[in-house]
Amino acid sequence: MNNVVRMSIPNRMRSVNVRMLIDDMPIVATMDYMLSDTGITPVAVWVKTKKSESTLDRELRSSGKAVSLLLQYGCSIKEISETFTRDSIIGSVVWYLYKNLEDILQGEQPDKLPKLSTQPSGYTIK
Repeated sequence: MNNVVRMSIPNRMRSVNVRMLIDDMPIVATMDYMLSDTGITPVAVWVKTKKSESTLDRELRSSGKAVSLLLQYGCSIKEISETFTRDSIIGSVVWYLYKNLEDILQGEQPDKLPKLSTQPSGYTIK
């Protein structure tokens, strides 16, 4: 693992906020990204819930840091979405970002909040 290098990220970068409901809880995901000649590179994902400083909010922040590190070490958002299962909140967030990345970056967000579920039978957007 000595040949893996963490990407250098600027102090300031572009970001986009995505609001969604997961198991009827309001969730806000912030994705930081960089623009380059080769395209757009997601470099961080931050996830929050309205219940600030709750156990769930702290867990989501920690999970967001893990996703961010994976992105900065070269894992694609596709790989991460396949690794974190959708039966977790962070897995649902990353899956939604991956599946809707182009629309999100173009500023095209749905009029209604996407409703996601962590239940195996509820892996669809309602």
